[in-house]
Amino acid sequence: MNYLTDKYRKNSDFRLAVQLLFILVLSRLFMLVMMIVYNAAMGTDHSVSFLMNQWDAKRYRFMIDNGYTFPLDTDPQANWAFFPMYVIVCQAVKLLTFWKGDTYWIGMFVSNVCIYIAAFFGVKWLRNRRENEKYSILLGILMFAAPYTFYCGSAYTEAMFIMFISLFFYFCQKKKYLSAGLMSAFASATRIVGCTLVFALIIELYENYKQQMKFTEPGAGTFFKRARAFAVDFLKSPEQILSVLICPLGTFAYMAFLKFFCGDVWAFMHVQIAWREDSYFPVIGVLWKACTGQIEPRYTYMGWFCIAAFAVYGFMLYRKYYSMAVFGIISLLVPLTSHVMSTCRFIIGTYVIFIGVYDLMNNAGARKFSGEGNCGDAETPGSGAVCWSRRRKTVNSLILAAFFIAEGILLILWYNSDCWLM
Repeated sequence: MNYLTDKYRKNSDFRLAVQLLFILVLSRLFMLVMMIVYNAAMGTDHSVSFLMNQWDAKRYRFMIDNGYTFPLDTDPQANWAFFPMYVIVCQAVKLLTFWKGDTYWIGMFVSNVCIYIAAFFGVKWLRNRRENEKYSILLGILMFAAPYTFYCGSAYTEAMFIMFISLFFYFCQKKKYLSAGLMSAFASATRIVGCTLVFALIIELYENYKQQMKFTEPGAGTFFKRARAFAVDFLKSPEQILSVLICPLGTFAYMAFLKFFCGDVWAFMHVQIAWREDSYFPVIGVLWKACTGQIEPRYTYMGWFCIAAFAVYGFMLYRKYYSMAVFGIISLLVPLTSHVMSTCRFIIGTYVIFIGVYDLMNNAGARKFSGEGNCGDAETPGSGAVCWSRRRKTVNSLILAAFFIAEGILLILWYNSDCWLM
């Protein structure tokens, strides 16, 4: 025990791992409490695996047990619309149980491990930016308990996708671009928008080159001159070229599989018509119809949720999270080319929204002060710093309380298979 206590005190990574595990357990206990509330209110006795795994989780369960299959006459929604990475990992874990483990529990186990790893490296990414160790743990709270994060505890791909994105940006920060490209390849085998991480990688490479060449100094030339110089340098680096080329590898591998499986490399896209038949003008038309209430009320809510996400991404651009913001914007524009359906979980599932919200809660409007003092003592140097710290804690506590309440409401809707979460 003394060894663990000493290690906790001295080893920051071990301390972070323990703290995140504690927060994860608390968030899952909260989900269990809400299950008890739901069963009591509805007069049901549903199990944990039943309540936690709605909608597409049932499809993933079937795919883990049976692999890809052709659509039935009674269900035209072919399962090849779902990318294979999550299914493959769950099958590997189930194999370790000699194919005896419950598929839902295996899916939930994989998802919880993935979101835990994602949070760990996400917080490390923040601390490498010299973020305050005490406040950086807030990112873990957001990733475990913010609205819609219950998807990361069920048999959905969100947690795995978030993990690969978190690792991608962590490796970019460490300038291990080949590893970052590999994480992008895995992400693109998990969800189609994972391949758009290639744009984030190019921005990261450009920002790194700009710092090395001191292009931030006055008179360093126009953007086009810098871009041309970067392109020349990029073409001289085989490692960087390979890093970019492997980003969409997961998607290309799945497309090759579909060519042999059903004869259509774009089958995952063509089958989307089975989920929605209505069509709108991409992005602008979709948001206009949704936000003005011309379609179902749930889609009006989702439309404004997308607007809020775009606002957060705009703030991230202002705060110079260029690669993250661009990835977030592109990954949201992709589904908005057809509909706002499921965009809330898509936004949460791209990870970068957590960084934007974290920065809004902890750094937006922050001023730098020095010295010590008491709040309200205008003549005491540093009194403003104390005031800001206290106000920030109060506001953040209120925001987190609102998030927990919203997550609780969403959990009840989730357990009830409510269409507002479709």
